[in-house]
Formats: sequence, structure tokens, C-alpha cells
Amino acid sequence: MILVTKWFGTFLCENGKVLESKLFPNDLDSIASRMKRMRSREILEEEAELGGKASGVAERRLGSLGKIVAFDSTFIRAEKYGFDMDLLRQATMQLARESLTEEDPGAYITEQVRAFDDLLSTCNLMSERLREWYGLYYPELERLVDDRRYAELVSIDPDRNAVAAAAKGDPSSSVGAVMSEEDLSSIQALAKSAHEILKTRDKMESSIQKKMKEEAPNLSAVAGPVIGARLISLARGLGRLAGMPTSTVQLLGAEKAMFRHLKDKSRPPKHGIIFQHPEIHKAPYWVRGKIARALAGKISIAAKVDFYGDSDVSAELLSSLDKRIAEIRKRHPSPPKNPARGGRGRGAKGGRNR
Repeated sequence: MILVTKWFGTFLCENGKVLESKLFPNDLDSIASRMKRMRSREILEEEAELGGKASGVAERRLGSLGKIVAFDSTFIRAEKYGFDMDLLRQATMQLARESLTEEDPGAYITEQVRAFDDLLSTCNLMSERLREWYGLYYPELERLVDDRRYAELVSIDPDRNAVAAAAKGDPSSSVGAVMSEEDLSSIQALAKSAHEILKTRDKMESSIQKKMKEEAPNLSAVAGPVIGARLISLARGLGRLAGMPTSTVQLLGAEKAMFRHLKDKSRPPKHGIIFQHPEIHKAPYWVRGKIARALAGKISIAAKVDFYGDSDVSAELLSSLDKRIAEIRKRHPSPPKNPARGGRGRGAKGGRNR
């Protein structure tokens, strides 16, 4: 006998006939509640009761109750059991309304990391412009402080002597040009805006780190909070990221390069956004692909644990990743004899050994 569940009940069938059934209550809330539970891959009480008599089940969700088999259940019609199809429409609409009001941490993280990336781009642009402009007046400051401190000092007082004193520099040896008070005032206004945006960026980054540690602690530990948030954004949710194979996780963010490879037969990408991870971008070029594969595997496991469970396995994952990276570096201490970087190496078509 095959166990089949419809939106209005669960049935034991054999040879195209219903042998036993458990109908759901014929009201909107009961139907909507059971549909929601089925969507969450839960097993209903009615299914558990009939499941002990079944030799097979008609859907993957019920796999724990029996062997999954292909089964045509179109002969089980709602009208025959006193259910109106309008009830299904109303239950579906109720579920849709509930899903719109449910809190989705992944959606918040996605929007937050997109805002952070926009801020990061704006910060880089404004910091570059400020350094180029103020560098005409006091070029030595660039070697003394970082971007945030640079903007802060110029925003307080753009006078060369004041800035040099705060940065512990020597204004007397500066090769900068003379600037009018009007120009310095304009630079100061730009520096104030840049400083505020830099502070906002830092606050946003701290917020992302906090939220990632709450919602995806294992992913945050393995990939880093910001990279983990970008992966969730690119995958359009933690659940989708958890369901992706390792190879897809490895290439998230490199879609254009992959399409170019498929179209032009150019070299395929070895990594996507995870290239920003220090273990990859600081590694020698000839082992980056192998390290990216190892990291993507651990990220995939971390995402699954965060989405489907609540245990902390970050220490085990990081320890295993460190061992794998050490093994990769040991096995490949030097570049290959015939490297194919850029798609044209010695021995490649069009290369030296044509």
C-alpha cells in the first residue's frame, strides 16, 4: 500500500483505489496549518498513523515512513470527499499573507550587506578624492595615517601645521603647494562628509558581524562575518546557500566569468566572492583553486548546520580546514612546471612550444 497526502487528507492506496483515509478538518485554519507544516517538511499526525501500514510513500518528505515510489494519485479528488476547491484557494492566500509578514533574518542580512557594499564603494571613492585633493597641499600625510584618521584630521582643521602636529609629521619639509582659505574650506567640507561615511561604514560592519554571529555563527566563523553575509546575499537566503553544492558555493560571485568561459571557452574561474578570504587571496596563485575548494566545502557544511541545526561546529570545521590548507601547501610548494596562468603558458597553443 502506498501512502499519499493531498491538501485535504492522507490516504492509503493500492491498485488505483483508496483503502483507508484520514481527512483533515474541513475549515480554513486547519487546512492552512497543515499545508504550512507540509511545506516545512513535517510529518503530520494523520500520516504517522497510517504510515505504519504503508509499504511505500509518494513523496520525499515522507521518506522516513517508507520507500519512495512514483505513484499517480490523480484519482483522489477533493470534491468526492466534500472539500471545495475554493477552500484550497483561500488557504493558499492565507499562507502567502503569513509568509510576507514572517521575519526572515536572511533578507535583513542581504539588505544590510548590500548597504555596506554601497557604503564601502562610496568611502573608497571619497577617500581617494580627498587624498588626491589635499595631497596637493600636504602630500606627506598619506604615509602617516589611514583613511579614517586622514579624513578626521582634515575635517578638524585642514591647516598643514595643525594636521602635521596631530599626525606627528614635519610640515617644514613638505613639498606641498600653497592653498587659499577658500580651497581649504572646501576640502574640509569634503573631509567631514568622508569621515561621517567612514564612521557609518564601521558601524554597519559591526552590525553585520553581530547579526551573523546570531543567525549563522558557524558560517560567520568559517567564512568571516562579511564574506558570509555576502554569500547569503548572493544565494538569496541562508536556506538556498545551505542547499547548494560545494562547487556552486565556490563560484558564487563569479557568474560573469563562468558565462564567459561557457561562451568563449576561456579559462574557468576558480573562485568567486570567497577570494576575499585571507587564506585564498594571500596564497600563491597555483594553490588558490585547491584552497578555494576546501574552504567552499567547509562553508557548505557550516551553512547546513546553521540552517538545519543549532550546534556549534565552527572549531572542528576551522581545525579541519587549517589541516587541509597545510596539506595543500605542503604538496604544492612551488608552481607547476608548465603554468597556464592567463590561459597561455609554455606548451600551450600559441605559446613558445607551438
